Amino acid sequence: MLIPIPKTYMNYAVAIALGILAFMFWREKSEDLAETQHGHLHHEHTDHIDHKHSHWHKEIGDHTHTHIHQQRVRPTLAAIAGFALVLGFAHEEEFVILSLAVGGVNPILLMVAYASVAIALIGITILAVKVYLHIQHKVIHYTKYLPKISALVLTAMAVSFAFGFL
Repeated sequence: MLIPIPKTYMNYAVAIALGILAFMFWREKSEDLAETQHGHLHHEHTDHIDHKHSHWHKEIGDHTHTHIHQQRVRPTLAAIAGFALVLGFAHEEEFVILSLAVGGVNPILLMVAYASVAIALIGITILAVKVYLHIQHKVIHYTKYLPKISALVLTAMAVSFAFGFL
């Protein structure tokens, strides 16, 4: 390092950053999808989604009427690819691979190892998305709690860094 920074100061900096993130997550207003989407998600590709739901009202009783939902914004494949390209510049794996190749490590072995890691990460991501799509109707009622859970986990990590446990 050009400037030596004691580990204690780094731990405090990380604890502060994690504390700020935890605070942001705690204050986040999350959407109750079970309430706003009537217990299911709408995947149609229209501006407004009209459909009927059966409801019970104290004054009227059980009846059906039309609900209109606005289309949920979903990123396009181009937007996801653009984000991945920008995110790729924040990682230094390619520079490490080049430096190892210059240092004498077999480049073919490096490419195979890097490809194996990339395939494993992509495979796990695709598997996680497929599993979530299969169980989303069961967990939709709990999604409103995710920001609070994330805030608690980040707070625990911040405390751990602040007291030197990590």
